[in-house]
Amino acid sequence: MKKNIIIVVSAMNLGGAQRVVSILCNHWINNGHKVTLISTFTGRKQNHYIVSDRVRLLSLKNSSSFANSKILKLPLKVMQLRRLIKRENPDLVISFLTRINLATTISTIGLKIPLIISERIWTPFATLNPNLFWLYRLIFKKVKKAVVQTEKSMIWLKFYFPDLDAEVIPNPVLYPIPLQQGMMLKPKTFISSKRKLILACGRLHKSKQFDLLIKSFAQVQKDFVDWDLAILGEGEEKKRLERLIHDMDCKSRVFLPGAMGNMSEWYGRADVFVLSSIVEGFPNVLLEAMSYGLPCLSFDCDTGPGEIIQDGLNGVLIDPEEKILGLSKALKKVLGDQLFRKQIAKNALQVRSKYSVNKIMERWDKILEIK
Repeated sequence: MKKNIIIVVSAMNLGGAQRVVSILCNHWINNGHKVTLISTFTGRKQNHYIVSDRVRLLSLKNSSSFANSKILKLPLKVMQLRRLIKRENPDLVISFLTRINLATTISTIGLKIPLIISERIWTPFATLNPNLFWLYRLIFKKVKKAVVQTEKSMIWLKFYFPDLDAEVIPNPVLYPIPLQQGMMLKPKTFISSKRKLILACGRLHKSKQFDLLIKSFAQVQKDFVDWDLAILGEGEEKKRLERLIHDMDCKSRVFLPGAMGNMSEWYGRADVFVLSSIVEGFPNVLLEAMSYGLPCLSFDCDTGPGEIIQDGLNGVLIDPEEKILGLSKALKKVLGDQLFRKQIAKNALQVRSKYSVNKIMERWDKILEIK
């Protein structure tokens, strides 16, 4: 039976949740379901991920009368979201990201519409005040199911929110990666074809610890004179990272090209991939890099990498407590051992099957049958 589905997200800007939303929208619309995508962010936004033009796009709007009132803005947006959901009368509502999950839950109170919330971060509900968990437990009684990305997140959720019916559905990996919105600069613009490339990507935020990656690379660059580092992404840390690159005297070896829409070309050009985050939900970029057969190094952070990488078999896990020392040691190992690189790269390709869109979407499709 075909369903009328509403998906609620903040905006379709660059991010792991947004990428999954785009895959869900396109998958369900191509399978004959009706899909409406509601964006709650009312400011200026740029869509990074492309969805089918058959997906109906709706956005919340600021009330001109209360545009500057922080106190009234949130309840007015919740009321507006409720009106949209009632008007569309869907068979199912799915929301992504903590604050959107909370707002959507409140907006559907009293409506006989099944609601699925999807938590994408560790810990789930990390942006909510833990002193008010008693209140959130009451609010989330409306929720039919909570989807998380890892077993660790489900264990946490079961402990703190025992009444929530939780299910683990990891992110799918889309191979090959289609073009996305953003710059389309080719790797050769920055990296000579004669050089080997270490690639990292993500929002330039402190949690990604790109400063540690730059410092670690600076420690080993003299031992590996034919290797360069490129970090793709935009964010508030860009200027600080640019200063660090200058201070570490590696301007000719480390590049910050920006956020790219042609990631397929960059993964195809790279020789090694590094995930230096201190915390993740379920890192899409790691899955993508492995799907392109890249030897991958990652901090064994909370959460995700430890469920994707088997250390020494299809990648390298680094103790987060070892920081620069651990990352430098791992870089020396991987850059200095071509045979090892080939071995873990070959095994990494198995993520294409394990996390294929078809397999992961089968698990999401089961949710459509929820009563």
